[in-house]
Amino acid sequence: MQRFCRGFSGCTLFISHIFTGDMLQYEDGQSPLHNLEQAAVHYASAIRLNSRDARLHFLLGLVLEEQHFATEMYGLQQKTDRDRDELSDAKSTARQDDILAVCKLHGFLGTPTVENQLQALDKEYQQLREQGQSSKADYVQTLYIWLSKKSGKDSGSAVRDEENCVHRALMKYLDAWSLSPDSWEYNLHVGRLLLLQGRSREALQHLQSGLALRPLHPALRFFTGLALLQQEQKASVDTEKEAALFLQQGLEHFVSQRCSKSWVEQDPSEPLSSLSTQFLRGLLTLGQLQHNVLPVKAMGAEQVYHTVAVLTAQSVSQCVCRGEVSGQLEWVLLHAHFALLQRLIQQGEPQAKDGTSRQSLVAKRCQALTALIRLTSIPPCQELLDMQEKACQLAVVITPRDSHALFLLGLAQLAQYDNNPNSGRSNEARTDACLSFQASIELENKTQSGEPPEQLSKQRWWQDRHKAENEKAAKQSITQPAGVKGPSDTSVAKRGARRGRGGPGQGRVAAAVTKAPAPATPAPIRGAKAAGPAAKTPAARGRAGAAVKPDGSGKTGNKPQLPPSKSKQDCCPITVETAEVAEPPVGDIVTVPSPVNRRSHIPRLGLARALSRSEDTQDQAKQLYQEVISMAPGVHDAYIELVQLLEPSDPQAAVEVYCRFPLKPVGEQSFDDAFITGEIVRMLMMLEQYDHPHLSPSLVAHGKVMGLSCIEKYIDILDGKSMTKLLKSVYARIHDKREDDEDLQDFFKFKCWT
Repeated sequence: MQRFCRGFSGCTLFISHIFTGDMLQYEDGQSPLHNLEQAAVHYASAIRLNSRDARLHFLLGLVLEEQHFATEMYGLQQKTDRDRDELSDAKSTARQDDILAVCKLHGFLGTPTVENQLQALDKEYQQLREQGQSSKADYVQTLYIWLSKKSGKDSGSAVRDEENCVHRALMKYLDAWSLSPDSWEYNLHVGRLLLLQGRSREALQHLQSGLALRPLHPALRFFTGLALLQQEQKASVDTEKEAALFLQQGLEHFVSQRCSKSWVEQDPSEPLSSLSTQFLRGLLTLGQLQHNVLPVKAMGAEQVYHTVAVLTAQSVSQCVCRGEVSGQLEWVLLHAHFALLQRLIQQGEPQAKDGTSRQSLVAKRCQALTALIRLTSIPPCQELLDMQEKACQLAVVITPRDSHALFLLGLAQLAQYDNNPNSGRSNEARTDACLSFQASIELENKTQSGEPPEQLSKQRWWQDRHKAENEKAAKQSITQPAGVKGPSDTSVAKRGARRGRGGPGQGRVAAAVTKAPAPATPAPIRGAKAAGPAAKTPAARGRAGAAVKPDGSGKTGNKPQLPPSKSKQDCCPITVETAEVAEPPVGDIVTVPSPVNRRSHIPRLGLARALSRSEDTQDQAKQLYQEVISMAPGVHDAYIELVQLLEPSDPQAAVEVYCRFPLKPVGEQSFDDAFITGEIVRMLMMLEQYDHPHLSPSLVAHGKVMGLSCIEKYIDILDGKSMTKLLKSVYARIHDKREDDEDLQDFFKFKCWT
């Protein structure tokens, strides 16, 4: 029986090779998931016959863990599972309603972030336990686990869920270990899943036991190093060095295996796999360790982060369905790129090998990170929003006169307001968003060189940045050794003017200077130590945060798309240091033209959205929406959001706004266009304007795009009003026939429309 069952242990190794696109469909009994379930049944039967065989328990655990990846990565489901999912949608809605109700009990109004929802559930759970209401407390705990898993960030939520395959796999690994505690393999798998569960002390005991049996095993060394760093007490320097060495050895083993000619695609349940978020997060931890704890020849932090980013991007592309695993991988990808941005600011070279300035590299990485956040499928949460805002702020610090960078910053600030309009800093966030949008509009058709716009000086984060710079400059002037000649006021002023003119590659460039500029000293960054003495001329500091679509293509009315919980790095502004470049001779100076900000409707749309959030400024918002419509007549959101402001007080004016939308021919209309035509029909029917010239073409367009069932209720109303001529014309045009068509005449007679 044992030999028979062992044949099923690798039955899912081929899953990753057969999925290259959309999820495949299988007949009953032919799905790989069905094979896994059959393997689990056979192992369970074998265990019943020989319950003292530790290997059987272990192999069953492997099968259960692979079931988790088959469903969460590849979306494999049985028919019964799909039927169950239809019911689970309603169950999920009910659970979300219960969570919001608990949030209201604990003072979290509106739609709180995931962090606030979890916090409210934890408080409710503690209260119910203290009151002795164990059954209700268990339900609240179920809600907590469900929400943690849904958010996708906590990879340990699956282990804590007793109904999940990963939790059941851990139970079988523990059974195997209890029968054979001297097995390094059982200790390894028990230890890594206990780490996922947050039980680092128990995990370390198992991993160290396995390491004593197999001292050179790469996976055991890697997870032992991870467990050492996750202990409750702060790790000593010697412990950090040991853990960093273990993590580095695990990474080197993985890279050597990946680069070998005999390498094949790994199974997701493999401990050191690029599909394992636990392994990838361990690499992020390796990158966060200080350089002085790593060997001289070890990979640098930038190399580690680049490796994680590449591996994670490849792994995300292998996830057929967007589930728990893909969400965790996206979080790792965001954290890797954010860490690379911080390293570039902190220790980046003044100039890249291709001649690109560090400021330009930082600006490009900020733009790429905000775009990545905007495109992620992670549900909006505070960390995502903060990451987006920090990235946008840093882009503005580097290029303060870039109109598009200011627009993205405004979107991030408005997203902070929309996430929690009742918070203490909500008004400040909305005001800052308005200032950023106004600065973006004012800089249109102007060059990106010059002084930063006045609107930035009114924002607190910008003020804090300048305050920190002044304090740093004062401290440097006090601590400067006697006899060391400091920079003259004239040279400092010149450098400051160059920084104020903004973007990379702008202003004056010496053609005769061939030597690279002096390297800039890295500036202190949140959560990391400075790598050397501070530079004399700090250029800028800022925070960055989550992405919102800049084209305003969201279809949620006033509510812009929100794009991570607050980053664990400190709240101090990020500092960017610029290199000090020698003044070239006047005769050798070449003027490089500065880019010009183009005129666009998108900052006006953003400003209109920010102004519409307050009743006091809605009139200004209406004027801006009209301006957006005149500049870009085909933007759906401008019409939709303007109508939402006009309809309560002037529905007739709202109808006229929709009627101004330039509709394409019916055969070329999209679902977005159908929303406009549907709104025209709804409002005209509500106003009982049955003779309005736009009612008939809107009914035809909406019926052809969305189907007759979407206009049936309007047809019944018009039929009751004896609008037979209008109805006959609408039906004929929807079916592309003449009204005197024989088939239509029979239908009209049946409907008594003759």
